[in-house]
Amino acid sequence: MKNPPSFRNILSSKKQKSRLVKFITYAILTSMAIVMLLPLLWLVNGSFQPSWQINANPVVWIPRAWDAVFAGDTGKELLLWWANDPAGEKQQVIQIGARRYTTTLDPGIVQTLISVPRDQLSDATPTEFDGAPLNVRIWKGPEGETQVVALARDSDNEDNLLVAPVEELVAGLGLYPLDLVNKAQREKADVAGTEMEVRLMDDGTRILAVGPESEMTVVGEPEIADNAELIQTSRLGNKEFIDVGATQLAIYNVLDKPEEYRAIAIATENWQPLLEQSLVADKAFIANVDTLSAKGEPQLFNDLSYLDVRTYTPPDGSAPYEVVVLIPGSTEYLVIPIEYMDQLYAAPISELIEPGSVNLGALTYRVQNDYEKDGVITPSALVGPIQDLSLIVPASSVTNAFDVSPDDMERSTHVKLITTGYKRVLNLKLSGVPFWRFFVNSGYIVFMNMLGHMISCTLVAYGFARFRAPGKNLLFVILLGTLMVPGTIVVLPTYIVFQKMGLLGTMVPLWIRSFFGNAFLIFVLRQFFMSIPYELDEAAILDGASRLQVLLKIIIPLSKPALATLGIFTFWWYWNAFLDPLIYINQQKYFTITLAMNTFSQQYSRSAGYYDRILAGSVLSLLPMVIIFLAAQRYFIEGIQLQGLKR
Repeated sequence: MKNPPSFRNILSSKKQKSRLVKFITYAILTSMAIVMLLPLLWLVNGSFQPSWQINANPVVWIPRAWDAVFAGDTGKELLLWWANDPAGEKQQVIQIGARRYTTTLDPGIVQTLISVPRDQLSDATPTEFDGAPLNVRIWKGPEGETQVVALARDSDNEDNLLVAPVEELVAGLGLYPLDLVNKAQREKADVAGTEMEVRLMDDGTRILAVGPESEMTVVGEPEIADNAELIQTSRLGNKEFIDVGATQLAIYNVLDKPEEYRAIAIATENWQPLLEQSLVADKAFIANVDTLSAKGEPQLFNDLSYLDVRTYTPPDGSAPYEVVVLIPGSTEYLVIPIEYMDQLYAAPISELIEPGSVNLGALTYRVQNDYEKDGVITPSALVGPIQDLSLIVPASSVTNAFDVSPDDMERSTHVKLITTGYKRVLNLKLSGVPFWRFFVNSGYIVFMNMLGHMISCTLVAYGFARFRAPGKNLLFVILLGTLMVPGTIVVLPTYIVFQKMGLLGTMVPLWIRSFFGNAFLIFVLRQFFMSIPYELDEAAILDGASRLQVLLKIIIPLSKPALATLGIFTFWWYWNAFLDPLIYINQQKYFTITLAMNTFSQQYSRSAGYYDRILAGSVLSLLPMVIIFLAAQRYFIEGIQLQGLKR
């Protein structure tokens, strides 16, 4: 049996040594490529994640969609979770409420109470013992440090607390619903020789509430959501508690429902009434207060919102008809005919982040341009006052419910690329300017600069490469010397020049300078032109071609790699330009994509609901640059390789 080759034997073979060098080289290059691409990969990956996942802790790397069920026909989604039921079986659930608990103690188990000065006790730290949290303190006593729990003040010395060792209390701990503890009868009892207030529960047991309070989530089966409906919270009547499964739930009678009907409110929050922006733009109009009847009783529309209904009398003398006041003003109201109110819908305030505004005469109303309704981006106008709505289900539909700690709940998700961020950012508006307009502005500036560089740099580079003139080399050195001048030095003089010309606030300063050449691009083209044999020029001139014809018919067709390099550099510089647009542009309708993304990020980066839009917008702003590079990379690499060659 042969011994395995040693590392020294491997290195002694030229073939093995070559393989080892290649492996190490590729490993280093791959590692460096991964490090350089990691931010870009994270950006692209994050753009396909929902907002909650971008900020998730721990980090979720693979884009996932949160499983959900629709709450009846309300359009609201209820998120699905995985949780262990009281029997320990894992099942899919929805949240249907919350219940607060407090840690309690059996008074009979307390054997030792010690009066301790406050300055000998540390701050309380919640510590869990068999699922029950306790506010544990460290007592620095004569026998060293001891874990204790403060149960009450010392009536004989108000500066002291009565504490008990934690080890004596663990066996008597429990969790009780806070609502049951609060309504329990209070009475005095002897606790380790000290009279203290305890609670007498309905089952006859006495407990001592020691805290801290904790909140448990009440969950139930997803099928509960099938019969959900959205109503005004004011329609909820008397409340009583009933046992449901392993917990208790509050049930209500509902106004305008049969007397025997009982409902469970699984969510209560503020909702905003909405109408499609296209409907408001087409059918709503401004009505003078003199053409409207006096204010009457508000009417309820779609069980969602009470709105002011009035009679409108047209100034042209036509028949009066009923309208609904969407936006009230001092002398003018924004109204819409009542027959269109069957299209009213609502959205939770949490889903309406930083809506834009639309001016209509002297009135202004808000519009959420990227609101998603039934999976479709639907620009929506915010109309009427915010409503306090409750999502209710019949009590009979909830047969099994239980409490679970929020920390023990796990999201129910599936792998999916989420494109919502892209849909929303393309429907986004900044001060009324649609997001796509910024791409058009950047494209226009890039095109004009590319045109300017193609004309000016090509002509100047051809002159330096082909013409024989005294002092040409000195002029070329002076031209290259301008590359040594920091750009920040000429910012102020250039700004003053454009100010004197009255061009501030326009897009002209962002492209006009390219028609006067660029030293770096002239250098690249000159070097490439010099690599083309001069005999081609001489042959064309002998055939009667002019210098301009030589340039257009011979030099330019042979210079595709160099011109591609010029185009890529120009696109890169001006598509990503930020400082110049920031200096010269002061109207958002002229913003470039970089300036728009900066404004967008500053306004909305503090709102987690906009993270998907920010990342999607960033990816879209990079996409044209990536496409241009991939399309012209062969010419670009060839141009870089040949730019230093000379004839």
